[in-house]
Amino acid sequence: MKYKTVQTMMLPDSTEENHGLYYQGTEGVHVINEEKKSLYIPENEKAELFTYFNGFYPGQWSEYTELNGLHVEVTVSGNCKVALCYTDGKKSAVYEERKCITEGDTASFEMPDPEKFSAVWIRVEGLEQGCYLRNIVFGSEVEVQQDVQIAVVICTCRREKEVIGNLERISRMEQEYRPEVFLIDNGNTLTEEMIPDWVHLVLNRNCGGAGGFTRGMIEALKIPEFTHVILMDDDIVLNPDVLKKTELFLSVVKKKWQKAPLGGSLIERDVPWNQFECGALWNRGKIQGGRQNLDLRKPETLLENAKIENWDYGGWWYCCIPVPSIREKGLPLPVFIHRDDIEYGIRMGSLMTLNGIGVWHEVVIKKLPQMGEYYDIRNMAILNAIHYEDWTKRQWKAFLMKWAAGNLLRGRYSYIYLNICAMLDFLKGEKWLEDTDGVEIQQNVVKRLPKLERLDKKEKNVFYTTPDVSVYTAARKKRVVYEDSAGLCLKADKNLAETIRLSIYLLLALRKTDRYFERARESYRKNWKKLITEEFWNNYLEIDKNE
Repeated sequence: MKYKTVQTMMLPDSTEENHGLYYQGTEGVHVINEEKKSLYIPENEKAELFTYFNGFYPGQWSEYTELNGLHVEVTVSGNCKVALCYTDGKKSAVYEERKCITEGDTASFEMPDPEKFSAVWIRVEGLEQGCYLRNIVFGSEVEVQQDVQIAVVICTCRREKEVIGNLERISRMEQEYRPEVFLIDNGNTLTEEMIPDWVHLVLNRNCGGAGGFTRGMIEALKIPEFTHVILMDDDIVLNPDVLKKTELFLSVVKKKWQKAPLGGSLIERDVPWNQFECGALWNRGKIQGGRQNLDLRKPETLLENAKIENWDYGGWWYCCIPVPSIREKGLPLPVFIHRDDIEYGIRMGSLMTLNGIGVWHEVVIKKLPQMGEYYDIRNMAILNAIHYEDWTKRQWKAFLMKWAAGNLLRGRYSYIYLNICAMLDFLKGEKWLEDTDGVEIQQNVVKRLPKLERLDKKEKNVFYTTPDVSVYTAARKKRVVYEDSAGLCLKADKNLAETIRLSIYLLLALRKTDRYFERARESYRKNWKKLITEEFWNNYLEIDKNE
């Protein structure tokens, strides 16, 4: 009987990087990082692999893939007991157990109906002198549903250290599973000598993440063999085995899901077991992150995370998009940064997520918003104008007033100017976005950004806090300093005269909204498809001029 491999064991580079996401173990269980990684389980100790990366979750797999039974092969060296375990969501039990006493032994298990269970995993107990767990292979008696050839697109801008680190990790992959990488350099600081020869380096105009990822799509679409494009941030922490897991999963995806993107979870870099987001809902601007603040070390949260949901989009820190869908739906919008991934996800119409497909990244709430105070508002309006016929002037004004009021109460006056610029630029309509150079827009935004600084010492009678502090808390303080995760600070000294002046500017902008909203909304709704063609993007990024 021939089995198709659908999942293999993943391990971190060191025991310190486990964080309970690869294995749960008693004292002494640790990673051996040699030519091939393994897990050492001492005598009388246990390793439990009911984890984020190594558990198998039949509910997700049976929804998305053509699963036909489960065949599990566990490769070990030394003396141990190997058990195939399961849970139905209420109780856990051992399905079958084997004893291994030889060097390079393989314990095999058959599970004809895994769909009955919420999770399936391997447990290994070390016997005399302990053992090494070499690999766990989950297979199924299923035909390959599609040949998968992945292109990874990484958009970077002056983050040489981070992106080269990720390329180095990818270079350690088995060649069979290592994807081709298109490195789009918006900062134009990288050279061919700095990167591996299997990476395509593309110097690009700095039109933000939207421009960088779109350039990567355009380059990947030139090669007909590619079936999928993974969009990936340059500063994530990536275990490259996630790329292998992605390919194995996609190869058996059902036809009805083959045009859907696969979104990766964002796990907090600073709290490396806490999931910040797994899919999300747009709600016309009232974003609801999916499965937020889940402790991925806990079995009950893994089962919760494995439930199927109808998410609107997945963030582009790690998002795998089928090439046929790109050809059918067009390229992203030229919105520079923020909301480009949301709009594209809504355009795609569905999203798959899977336990074990995730990366570590700094969460956005720990950063000061800066440019987001312009792009979040403008791009939210563009997105809603395109996709929701019943989105009204009243709804947008309510959103704007709440957002701007939050900045006023926090004393972040410089952000109010950016908010007003965003409102007025949206009202200029689609033709303005089509004809205006994105680099020029960005330069104007940067001119209005408040200067962030590092503070050597704290002053008296100043409230020091984080960017995500509640409006209620900040509103009661006269002098506030907002400090982000990088130690950069924004000073906010409140005064009544500035509050009144900005409130008047805001009211004038809202009056313009009353006047021009309908015209702007209709221009986007009727003409947005001009902005997603390859012809438009070639001109926008000046591709032909640079080649």
